[in-house]
Amino acid sequence: MCGRSRRKRVLALVGAIAAGTVIAACGSDHAEKRSARLVPAGAKLNRLDISVTEPRPGRFRYRAPRAVRGGLVEIRFKNSGRSPRKAQLWRVGPGHSVAQALRARRPLPRWLEWAGGVGLTGPGRTGVAVQRLSAGTYYVTGIGSERRGIAPLRVTAGGSGAGLVSAADAGVTAVDYGYRVSGLEPGPASVEFRNTGKEPHHAFFAPLRDGRTLREARDFFAGKLPGPPPVDPEATRETVVLERGGRQVTRLNLESGRYALLCFVRDRAGGPPHTEKGMVAEVEVP
Repeated sequence: MCGRSRRKRVLALVGAIAAGTVIAACGSDHAEKRSARLVPAGAKLNRLDISVTEPRPGRFRYRAPRAVRGGLVEIRFKNSGRSPRKAQLWRVGPGHSVAQALRARRPLPRWLEWAGGVGLTGPGRTGVAVQRLSAGTYYVTGIGSERRGIAPLRVTAGGSGAGLVSAADAGVTAVDYGYRVSGLEPGPASVEFRNTGKEPHHAFFAPLRDGRTLREARDFFAGKLPGPPPVDPEATRETVVLERGGRQVTRLNLESGRYALLCFVRDRAGGPPHTEKGMVAEVEVP
């Protein structure tokens, strides 16, 4: 692929990530064996199974049960499509419908919230996350603006009242506008992702190529740097978006190296992506 066409492809994908979709594959081929490590042994979890299919190229369809008990929930996302995908949950407040939510635009109404889910998962793979879900109306999608193929979901009361007790190997905390990172090591690891800021955030890991800098990555994603990408787009990793106070434990598989850590989400009121507000950091995985 020539430099110009590669750049065009990567920038188009980054535009999609800013809207809430995905860039590259991740997830685990062995989620069944590893998911128990996301929480301490003996933790009582309810389970939510989500899947996505791709009836034809570029057209996705999500499936979820009509209802699941709330509380502490293990979310399993199976990607049966042909492209990388994630399962982003949205929570719709009382007195409003999923149809209303799908018509919402920024500034986002207070009754519509990013509600976690399972991050970037490659075709044929299963991703897992553990988080607390409160009772209410939800829907599952990959892009916030999607109106077709979404899966509505009702979370009922009566589940475990326990909070999330982390057994994670590493932690990523989002603030307005930056990150605090600890414990990242190469290979599959459970990672606790928290949002302590006032705005919604996610964590997007883009591996920096040898000799390239964080500033080059930031300029490239902003469309200001010509030439081949300073990051490896095929090895990027991403979590789902969480609102203020959101917390989950998920799994990331990172290789050793330097990463640009970025947030492409926008404020609830609108405005530029958070990368343009300084939410970029360089992280080294030893």
